[in-house]
Amino acid sequence: MRKPFEQELHDLYDAPAKAAVAAYVARQYKVIATPNPDQYGVDLLVMKHGNMIGSIEVEVRQWHPCPYQTIHVPERKRKFFSDKTLFFALTKPMTHAYWIHTKHIDQYPVREVSNNKVHSGELFFDVPIDQFIYVDLEN
Repeated sequence: MRKPFEQELHDLYDAPAKAAVAAYVARQYKVIATPNPDQYGVDLLVMKHGNMIGSIEVEVRQWHPCPYQTIHVPERKRKFFSDKTLFFALTKPMTHAYWIHTKHIDQYPVREVSNNKVHSGELFFDVPIDQFIYVDLEN
């Protein structure tokens, strides 16, 4: 079972999270990341010199910093995994993030994780935190 879509959370976090990551990659890598016009596609499309060079999937977490030994990546995001896609898990204040190339995620076990929205749990890749790169999005 998958967590139901929550419009209120989407409205609160989606645009600011994408903007924070887009600004970060623009400063750090001199690329342009823009929201994907396909609302069902990966979150950000990354361009350099007018050519698409990759994409980024963005999620906001309710912690700062991550207090766990692993970070859960929803299995439903597998459709976005490629050699050219990054996954960013932002901390709640959206000032820091943990990122990873998605091509490395599917080597980790998938496990069911219960939460307060879905009684039976949803499937997540259980990725060790040391596989992520921790960054300050404001620098």
